[in-house]
Amino acid sequence: MKKAKDTDLLHELALERELFRREAERHFRVFLDYTQQNYSRQWFHTLIAEKCQALFEGTLPTNKLMIFVPPQNGKSEIVSRKFPAWALGRNPNTRLVGCSYSADLAQQFSRSIQRTIDADCYKEVFPDTQLNGGKQSGFIRNVDLFEVVGYGGFYKAVGVGGSLTGTPVDIGIIDDPVKDAL
Repeated sequence: MKKAKDTDLLHELALERELFRREAERHFRVFLDYTQQNYSRQWFHTLIAEKCQALFEGTLPTNKLMIFVPPQNGKSEIVSRKFPAWALGRNPNTRLVGCSYSADLAQQFSRSIQRTIDADCYKEVFPDTQLNGGKQSGFIRNVDLFEVVGYGGFYKAVGVGGSLTGTPVDIGIIDDPVKDAL
C-alpha cells in the first residue's frame, strides 16, 4: 500500500512539474519562476513581465514599451536578461538587440542570456532553441552577437557608439543608456 502511495505521489509531482513547464512556455511571468527557483516575484515584476509578453505578442496598443523602476528592483533581470531568452524560445527567429551606455554592460546582458539558454531548465521549456556549442558550424556565438542554431534569430549587444547600421531587429531593448553620475 505504501509503495502505491509513493508511486501516486511521484506521478502527481511529475504532472505538476509538467504543468509548470507548460505555463513557463506560455507565460513570461511563470518563466521567471521556472528558470530561477529562488526568484521572489513581486506584483510589479508580474506587471513588467505581462507588459513584455504583450509587446512580444503584439497585443499592446503600441509597439513601444518604456519601463521606469527605481534602481535595484529587478528591471534589468526581467527585461534585459530573461525576456530575450524567453522571446527566443517562443520564436527562435526573433531578432533582438540590447543597448546600453557601454559595450561592457551590454555584453554582460548577452552572457547572462546565453547562460539562461544553456541551462537545463530552459532546455526543458524550449528544446528547439539552441546556441552554437562548438559542434554547429556556421552560427556565431560570442559576447557581441549570438545566433539561434537552425533559425534566423539572434541577439546583438551594443554600447553607445557601437554599430547597428544594417541590422534589422524585431525588438530593441535600451537599458541604462546613460552612465549613472553617482
